[in-house]
Amino acid sequence: MPGYANFKTLYKEEYDCLRDEGYNVEKFVQPDPDSKEFLPFPNECDSYEEGEDKEFWKKAYYNLIKVREFPIVDGYPYVEPNDYDEIIKQADNEPVLEPLTDEEYMNRLKGAFYGRCAAVILGKPLEMGMDRLQIKEYLESVGEYPLNDYVSAYSEKLDKRLREDCIYSTKGNVKFAQPDDDINYTLLALHLAETHKDGFKSADVGWNWLDNISYHWCWCASRQAYYNMVSLDDTKDIDAQIAQIPYKLNPWRECIDGQIRTDMWGYIHPADIKSACKDAHRDCAFSLTKNGIYGGMFVAGAIAGAMSKNPTVDTIIKSGLASIPKKSRLYETVTLVCKWWDEYNDWVKVADKIYEKYGHLPFAATLNNMAMVTLGIVAGELDYTKSITIATMAGIDTDCNSGTVGSIVGAAIGIDNVPARWYEPLNDTIKSTVAAFGECKISDVINRMAALKEKGYHC
Repeated sequence: MPGYANFKTLYKEEYDCLRDEGYNVEKFVQPDPDSKEFLPFPNECDSYEEGEDKEFWKKAYYNLIKVREFPIVDGYPYVEPNDYDEIIKQADNEPVLEPLTDEEYMNRLKGAFYGRCAAVILGKPLEMGMDRLQIKEYLESVGEYPLNDYVSAYSEKLDKRLREDCIYSTKGNVKFAQPDDDINYTLLALHLAETHKDGFKSADVGWNWLDNISYHWCWCASRQAYYNMVSLDDTKDIDAQIAQIPYKLNPWRECIDGQIRTDMWGYIHPADIKSACKDAHRDCAFSLTKNGIYGGMFVAGAIAGAMSKNPTVDTIIKSGLASIPKKSRLYETVTLVCKWWDEYNDWVKVADKIYEKYGHLPFAATLNNMAMVTLGIVAGELDYTKSITIATMAGIDTDCNSGTVGSIVGAAIGIDNVPARWYEPLNDTIKSTVAAFGECKISDVINRMAALKEKGYHC
């Protein structure tokens, strides 16, 4: 199997990705399943059926990706470069930001990372593919709707348990931040910066992963990138092979991976959107393209904007938008959510609009999840509890979205305004699966980030 999935699944996912990127994939598919001239329509079934020709799907996949050799269709409304300079050239102007004092910075950094850890733990047990209505049903069944605390692990009324591997992230059982890929990525970024003091290259991201995490702690594009790294051919140019990774067997190249792994670049570049985005781009470009990269750049830029004097929701959103192209799908998504919020001023109605427009996207896509992150920011109004609980109750990738919102809002309000009832149960402890950290203190991680900022880390 080629990494994360078989070729039948890769074909279906690639078809959708190419279509969304503006390629004329319909031109390449056949209406007649017996015809061998064109390619098959995507099949809803991912698994091979008994007796199915697996080689057929492998050939179909490699024929399908040839569509990238042709131009994007006429009238495609988006312009989505991968190059950093082109991205920034096509972005909004940055808002004017005033730097923090050293004391203010430490307060905000603590708010950001404690806030991130606690919010990830809040959303973690509900990461079960549930939508808003399913989460509401569960929470109502345990008397916890609207959400205001960590969630109970079992509903007697529904006879339903949340993820059993997440028992230490449920109400009454939180004693530390249990292993989680979202928190792992923040630690990995810190380790990357510490070990490449003069700046890292995109390829270094991959080597850092291989040295510090196992394959099964990666998902989507990250898992494919990991697979491609361990499959490198030593007889060929290694750098050239790594440069191909974002597109190689990777229809998840615009997934959520970017926006969950770039917080650290915002943390160490307070009020410096461009520096945060440059590091985030270099990080994400290892395994992602277009809106996958933009998701990471938006989060890094939003955090950099949040870590300035007197930030507002508007400051944060504008800082994120100043990090991505104006004609990208992600820019459209964020601005649409802001428009809907202004129109309805009701998070439930906006969440339902998000499902209506983006419900067809995969669970771990960038656009649908960044829409929920944006909703948590604008509807939460920089109230930490309100922000992370909305991001969780809205559904889709609950731990990722809650964690990103908690990070951004915590960066804006500082630890003094993050209720202690959220982070004190963590006992200042992360149990990670990152080899360079293992079990570690949240406070120690914060001090190491602050040291990078103090040294003026720049790529």
